[in-house]
Amino acid sequence: MTQLGTPLTLPSGLELPHRIVKAAMTENLSDADNQPTPRHEALYRRWARGSAGGLLVTGNLMVDRRFLERSRNIVADAHLDVAGLRRLRRAADSSPVIAQLNHPGRQTNRFLASTPVAPSASAAVPMMGMFARPRALDTSEIEGIVAAFGTAAALCQQAGLEGVQVHAAHGYLLAQFLSPHVNQRTDAWGGDVAGRSRALIEAVRAARTRTGPGFTVGVKLNSSDFRHGGFTEDDAEQVIRLLVDEGVDLIEISGGTYESPALFGEVAELGQGSNAKEAYFAAFARRARSAAGGVPIMLTGGIRTRSVMESLLADAGVDLIGLGRPMAIDPDLPTKLLAGAAGTTLPRYTLPTAIGFAGESEWYESQIGRMGAGLEVKPNLNAAVAATGFVAGELGRGLSARRRRARLVNSLQV
Repeated sequence: MTQLGTPLTLPSGLELPHRIVKAAMTENLSDADNQPTPRHEALYRRWARGSAGGLLVTGNLMVDRRFLERSRNIVADAHLDVAGLRRLRRAADSSPVIAQLNHPGRQTNRFLASTPVAPSASAAVPMMGMFARPRALDTSEIEGIVAAFGTAAALCQQAGLEGVQVHAAHGYLLAQFLSPHVNQRTDAWGGDVAGRSRALIEAVRAARTRTGPGFTVGVKLNSSDFRHGGFTEDDAEQVIRLLVDEGVDLIEISGGTYESPALFGEVAELGQGSNAKEAYFAAFARRARSAAGGVPIMLTGGIRTRSVMESLLADAGVDLIGLGRPMAIDPDLPTKLLAGAAGTTLPRYTLPTAIGFAGESEWYESQIGRMGAGLEVKPNLNAAVAATGFVAGELGRGLSARRRRARLVNSLQV
């Protein structure tokens, strides 16, 4: 048996048959009320068919419908169609499913919210004018967001999912709290690492409290923001130790933000050693594993060859290999990798330079949409056509969603 084929049991008791995980990617497949749809069922049925029973991590489930990452995210709040989410879980058959829970904070595009929120009233995210300047959250709002993570976790458990992953990476709200560049608060939610990590720690604690033993609670964490004055590897190591004290079951390592998109391999130097250009965050993952003690570490970002996967597992650098975009091109990858030769190279599609990484993301999302429609992926999908999808889709659906959310919020206040 290869390292990839070795089973692993998480601290929660969740048994994984092998070391390959389908990492989270934006799906954007909900209905107009941000509920699960048959398209989610088709998508997870397809991923499960090729996963050989491996763990599947969903794309963003939002904890607050006023602030979305994309217009068609599922929202896991009191209005969630739990039965619909249960159907998604059943579609995955023997593959365990954990839901990624998220709040985008200032990375809520202007089509969805005219004024996003953040730990502090920092500058707008500088990306093609898509984001407005955020306002600072007050203490009661932060406490409400923390509680919302607990509510979302409880709903996911009701739906039969095996766990949740609290998203504190890629520049979203909990990562914004961690970053001294964005979080300039001087109260208990800012300052040193302990203060800046408070929102994350309390969100994890809320998820754990609302669910109980046997339910997996994991965290996705940046190794670094890859920008001056941001969240550093030293900070990340301290946060990992705090997460271990909270009893988390899995820590996924990634990196970057919308401003410094290391998650897409857009920085010049991401690590050291022969695997640095492929496994973007491998150097820090080894450091994280040491800090985490016995808590399993999952590495996601740029891993493209089976030989590197085996190497990362063999030298105790990581415990699990996360695959995101390759699974949007070939949903049968886990089965192929477990049976394949050591030199197997994973597919990767690179768009023309003019398209940019935002357009590249849309290209992969288009493939996910095809699977949700019951179609096979289309590797020769026209790049320009896919790249126009974000603006066209978010502009129309986003403005409509804002009106619906306003009506809902007003009805709750009556």
